Order: sequence, then structure tokens, then C-alpha cells
Amino acid sequence: MKERRKSSAWSSRVRFSGASSGPAHRDWYRAFADLYDEWATPGGIARTVEFLDRQFHRHRVREAVDVACGTFSIDLGLAKRGYEVVGRDRSPEMVRVGQRAARRARVPADVAEGDMRTLRLGREFGAVLCVGTAFNYLTEPGDVRRAFRTFRTLLRPGGLLVLDVPNFDAWIDNPMNARAEVDRRTPSGTRIAIFGFNEQTPGKTLHIARFLTVVQVGHRIDIRFDEAPMKVWSKEALSRALRTQGFRPVGWYGDLAVGAAYRRKRSPRLVALATRL
Repeated sequence: MKERRKSSAWSSRVRFSGASSGPAHRDWYRAFADLYDEWATPGGIARTVEFLDRQFHRHRVREAVDVACGTFSIDLGLAKRGYEVVGRDRSPEMVRVGQRAARRARVPADVAEGDMRTLRLGREFGAVLCVGTAFNYLTEPGDVRRAFRTFRTLLRPGGLLVLDVPNFDAWIDNPMNARAEVDRRTPSGTRIAIFGFNEQTPGKTLHIARFLTVVQVGHRIDIRFDEAPMKVWSKEALSRALRTQGFRPVGWYGDLAVGAAYRRKRSPRLVALATRL
């Protein structure tokens, strides 16, 4: 009886959500959008803002559109530096958090829902940002082409595209990997752990991302499992795609950080800078 009561007490504090799949882990973002910026490393956001600021100065960019803006945290940092940044994201929950952050910062911001495959804003920008893993969730060739068409439509001639994807070359030779992606306590005391259980298709053209996310707030624990395929990009394949779609690559970086040179087997990210022809 003692063991039974103990098990019952534990289960009353734990909520488990089953597997879900789909572009950009829609259910995952719905569950944890409010916590996203708490466990995202503030230093990482600051480094990204500094990197983009340098590139914007170099390419004379004053206005940009982020086609997968998430919680708008990076864009908010750019807006505070005087740039006009428009944000769009497929997740209504992430958009809601971004809109709230902009209001709290008293920064005028155009943040709304939008899909990079079909987004049309009726104007051109000096830069288009697509950072994080959003581009990888486009696994069908037609969707990739539509996204590139959007980038061209949104960019003025000579405008800058910043396209950021994981550097799969650094670890894809390990086809089955289980690792702690995130293990952190947030400033509010929330404990978050995200474990990856990943594998690739035999041809290593798709990466199957599986995440077990555990969030503890006080005595309550939420557990969620999500799965989604991601397109694997190499530098060579991404360079070919950019040129085919009317862009000229002008720089490659190993992270969204100043001075982060790209190294095939070591860099965490593959960041392509390209201008619209």
C-alpha cells in the first residue's frame, strides 16, 4: 500500500504528452512557447545580434524581415539598435510571445503569423533572415523552391539573405545518437531538460529529430515527446541551391557569431550569406 500511494502521488504531479509530428514541432511550441526565451541562452542571442549588426553595416541594411522569427528575441535586439525588423512565424504561440515582448520593450514591431513558402508583404527589404532550424523542416523540393522564391520576392536586388542551418557534417556519421540537447535551470527556477534521440535515413538526406522534453515548474512536471524530419544540407548542396535560385553566396560562417569561421567537422552551424542577383 505504501508503494502504491507513493506512485499515485508522483503521477498526480507528472503530465505526459505523446508523440507528435509536423513542421517545426507545432505541438512542442504550443506547449513551451512561454518558456522558450528563458532557456535560450541570453549570451547566444546577444552574439547573434552582434553578428547580424556587423553584417547589416557591411551590406548597408536598414530594414529586414525574419521569416521564422520565433519569439522575436533576436529581432528585438536588432530593433533596439535602430533597425526596422518585420517578423513572421508559423507558430501562433511563438508570435504571441514575440508580440508581448515587443510591447513590454515599447518597441514598435510588426510581428504576425506567416509561412515562408507563401509569404508576400508587398515590399522589398535590405535583408531576409532565416535562422535556427526552420529551413530544414522543408523536406520537399517544391517547398524549398517556394521558400527561395519568397526570399527573392522579399529582397531588393543586391539584398542580403542570411540562411542558418545545423552543420550536419560535424556529426552525421554517427547515425544513432542520444544526447542531452539542453540541461538548464532558468532564472525563474524552472528546470528544463531536452534529450535528442535522432537518426538519419540510409542515404543521409533526412535527419529524423526526436526530442524528449522535461519541464519542471515547482512540483509539476511536464513530459513531451516530439518527432519531425529535417532536410540535411551540406555546404556544397546549399551553395548549388542558392545559385540555382538566383543568389550569389558571399560568405560562410560556422555559427551566428562574429569571427566564427566555418569548419566542416567542427562548426555547430552552417551559416550562408548570399545576395540576390
